[in-house]
Amino acid sequence: MSRERVVLSLLLSCAAAWTSSCRKRDASNVRDSAADTMRPASAASSSASDWATELGQMLLVPSDSNKTAVVLYPIDPSARLIGSQPTTLVNAAGDTTRVKLVPSDSQECGDAPVVHLAGAVPAAWSVGLLARSAKLLRMDSIAGLPSADSARLAAELTRLASALATQPGSRFTGLPFAVFGAHRFESDGRQFLVGHLVRHLNQEAAPGEERTFVIAERSSSSRAEPFVVAYSERSEGTEDTAEHFETLAAVRGRDSPLLLVARDQLSKTTYEILERRPDGTWRTRWSRTLAC
Repeated sequence: MSRERVVLSLLLSCAAAWTSSCRKRDASNVRDSAADTMRPASAASSSASDWATELGQMLLVPSDSNKTAVVLYPIDPSARLIGSQPTTLVNAAGDTTRVKLVPSDSQECGDAPVVHLAGAVPAAWSVGLLARSAKLLRMDSIAGLPSADSARLAAELTRLASALATQPGSRFTGLPFAVFGAHRFESDGRQFLVGHLVRHLNQEAAPGEERTFVIAERSSSSRAEPFVVAYSERSEGTEDTAEHFETLAAVRGRDSPLLLVARDQLSKTTYEILERRPDGTWRTRWSRTLAC
């Protein structure tokens, strides 16, 4: 699934004090959390029992056409379910639009069905939810904040990313980070910062790219408190092979916040529901991989 990626115009160097504290690990793709969140490199689709029922009866994502969408959940939706009631289209900020769905027999995305969207469709939406009970959480994009706030959060993300583990002998160690995208939201008395950072190795013979995804948090009552990383993933490769991370939406689940994210690669996209545990760590609650 192709997605527009707009890099923020803020490039910050990893300060020496931060770089010297970076730890190292043996994995080529490093996925860190305050607890064990390691997953196989190729995540298989989760079962229906893993689904967060508060998200509703159906989950959609945009297709390549403005008037169609791909059904991620359930695996095989009935025509009756598709046309049962209006579906809510949501963007990353939490804005919503209601549309009707129309079944399509001719289009598919791998093994996932495609549906038509009837009525006015917003230019940018990230997920569609049918009959949800979960509360949508408002997310502020770092690109839309005042410049001083954007710079402060970008510096915070750079500090956090620079302290994460890298593989021994990584060619990216010490290179500056660029904040590719970031969002901020609050839930349950906590403030969360979700960031996607990139480092480039501009060598003509062997150019490379490193992508880092970070979830950090702190108490909402103490803005002087530094953010602490609760979950992270890191991927190295070329521009095509390194995973690109995208935050789609945030909701307040039945027991904790949930994040809907996408991990893009050249020939596939894995969609995940990340769930915050009571101990403050995050895990993959549900996932599905599409190759189309």
